[in-house]
Formats: sequence, C-alpha cells, structure tokens
Amino acid sequence: MLLWRQNRRRSKAEALRDTILAASGKLDSDDGRSGWQDFVIERPEHSPHFRYELADPEDARTWRRSIYRFIVRSQTQPWMTSMDCADSSMRVDKRNESLSPLQALALLNNGFVLTQGEAPRHARTTERADLPAQIDRAHALALGRTPDAATRRETDRVCPGRGPAGPLRLLLNLKRVFRSSIEPKFID
Repeated sequence: MLLWRQNRRRSKAEALRDTILAASGKLDSDDGRSGWQDFVIERPEHSPHFRYELADPEDARTWRRSIYRFIVRSQTQPWMTSMDCADSSMRVDKRNESLSPLQALALLNNGFVLTQGEAPRHARTTERADLPAQIDRAHALALGRTPDAATRRETDRVCPGRGPAGPLRLLLNLKRVFRSSIEPKFID
C-alpha cells in the first residue's frame, strides 16, 4: 500500500483531542468506567448552567478518550466546536470542514493544549532536562520519529523563546506552523 501518496484528511475533533493526549503521554484509555465531564455545573437545583471555561484542564479525570465525554445537548463545548465537532442537538449527516484562524488560536492557546504541552516536560524533568532532548522527545511523541538535523535546528530556533512547552505545541500545530518544509510561522 502506498501511504505516502494518500491524500490528507482532516482529523475529527474527538480524534484530535485524543491525539493531543496521546502525544503528551497522558491519555487514559481505560474503558468500562462512567463518563467524564469537562464543564462545571452552576445552580444545579434550578436551571443549571454548564460552564466550560471553569473546568480545570489539569484534572486527570478528563484525560480519558473523547468517546466517554459527557455531552450537553443544549450547549456545545467551545474548543471542540472550533475544531468542527458535530452539534449533538441535531442530526448531522456530514460534519463541516472549515479552516479558520480560531482553530489555530485554539490549538496554540487553549488551556487544555497548554496543559498537555507541558506534560512531557513535567514527566521527564530529570530524564531529559536540556532543550534538544525535549525537542527530540516531542517529535517522537507527536510524529513517531526523530527530527532530521535541519528540522531540529529550526525547531530549536523557534522554541527557546516559547518556553519548554514550545516543542510539543509547535508539533501539534505543524500544518499551520510550517508553510514550506521548514519555515516556522507561529500564529499568536
């Protein structure tokens, strides 16, 4: 099979979220338990309000696969919606596939992505303390391979000003960040 010739396809929002968790090494693929929720319920006794912005992105209970996510049909999750997640309150035959700056900003600045970008650094502080080793590890987690010399130089050039979470965040935004094969353009 010639996979190098296959056309690119967009990842669905749930698969993208699971990929981010897997790349950070935090994916909890345990099944059989009850679902999880990524929102806080305000005033549950009368007319509940579901507040996604109050949820803690560092809560390990939310690091399970997206298929187990509790869905509120009356209100969509903002990050998932920006990634073209289907609206659960209506029948959707085919998902939208949009390209918007909001998607790039969500992948760079959302609390969930920031938390998962920091995860490899915290887990391997003693094992891989220097930036080149962190860049190599981020490539291995996100792409399944180590970077070549040119890619390592360019990633190293972009990441020092971005902090230790930079390498993984850069790679999670690879399509949006790299215009040519190695020309980094951060979208802030």
